[in-house]
Amino acid sequence: TRRATEGAVMFDWVVYLPISGTEVNGFALILLGFTVGVIGGFFGVGGAFMVTPALNVFGFPMAYAIGTDMAPIAGKSIVSTFKHRKFGNVDMKLALLMIIGTVVGIELGATLILWLERIGRIGPIVRVTYMFLLFGLGGFMLYEYMNGMRRAVKHAAADANQDAGKSKLALWMQSIKLRPVVYLKVSGFHISVWVIIGMGLVTGFLAGFLGVGGGFIRMPALMYIIGAPTKVAVGTDLFEVMVTGAYGAFSYALKGRVELLAAMIMLLGAAMGAQLGATATLYARGTIIRLYFSITMLAGGTSVVFKHFAEGHKDIYRSALNEWARATSGITNRMDLGIWLQDNKPAVKSWFAGQPEALQHALAAEKMWSTYSGILMLGSACALSAVIIFWLVRGVLRERAEAAAAPAATGGRSVHTPLQSDEATA
Repeated sequence: TRRATEGAVMFDWVVYLPISGTEVNGFALILLGFTVGVIGGFFGVGGAFMVTPALNVFGFPMAYAIGTDMAPIAGKSIVSTFKHRKFGNVDMKLALLMIIGTVVGIELGATLILWLERIGRIGPIVRVTYMFLLFGLGGFMLYEYMNGMRRAVKHAAADANQDAGKSKLALWMQSIKLRPVVYLKVSGFHISVWVIIGMGLVTGFLAGFLGVGGGFIRMPALMYIIGAPTKVAVGTDLFEVMVTGAYGAFSYALKGRVELLAAMIMLLGAAMGAQLGATATLYARGTIIRLYFSITMLAGGTSVVFKHFAEGHKDIYRSALNEWARATSGITNRMDLGIWLQDNKPAVKSWFAGQPEALQHALAAEKMWSTYSGILMLGSACALSAVIIFWLVRGVLRERAEAAAAPAATGGRSVHTPLQSDEATA
């Protein structure tokens, strides 16, 4: 780390990351790790659909953002998985079968990413894929939630603790009898092994391609394609995220694309947040988890749109800047040239000062849209983690109040607990 300059604010902790040649605020990394840890433990996802674009906003080249995010994903998912395992929300048979397809898919996705990096098309393609998936899945889940609420009101049969029902697609998938067929005791249904492996292959490929644990794709897939109850989908997906995150981090580390210092800093916050998020699922019904998850994905997709706008403005001056950098440094390799630009920011600033007004406006617009993207990403993560913690605190206080009132009200009989409610819901 570098010492803060004189007069800097207390939280101006600038960390230099030698592998990617990036400088970033250390407290921002801890905050990002904590908030995404809370969200990941609550939704059963690694949170990379928020972290990878956020790291890219912080200045990480996309390949390094993808690889670096894998390491804290694995760490915090271990904590969350043990919590959900304790609550009975992990279907181990389902998770282990999915791993077969997941591992193959991750390697295929990572190979494609390296090819895109070589041809210089990694950033736009990954961002567009993120936008398509985030808006598509987020919009679909919000639509399903609203339909479910309308049906509940119409039939006047809503139960505040009831989970959402199975989709028609899930019922059809469970009807496929391609042998071998297994019974998933925790989830409560029979299904073909090939359906599980196929879903693992597809989500694993997207995990390796996008640099995510695959959770934000796999969790909806477990609910809407496989038909698992919401909280079982959350816990089972976290087990998968733990495996895919660890394997993905190992794979990207061998390729030299993991910034270990940044990963360790984020993990400090993520380990604490993951426990809080996992425990909060005891006090939130399945439909609410689905609603919050859809809103999170829509916010993440909007943030990626802002970053895409920023990159569009960057394209205006990118060629001229790279040409000057190659002439000045003598470097021809594209990745090495990016690191040189990171290490020579004062010289880059002086170069911009002497450029036409159009290039300077493009730089200002790029910074503006990048700032909007970062604020939305971190702001939505902080707001959502605060809501999740509110659910946790309210649930704990209510549980204690009920426990204190129980002896007088029941004469010593057993009382209802959130864990009992959770099991009934599942």
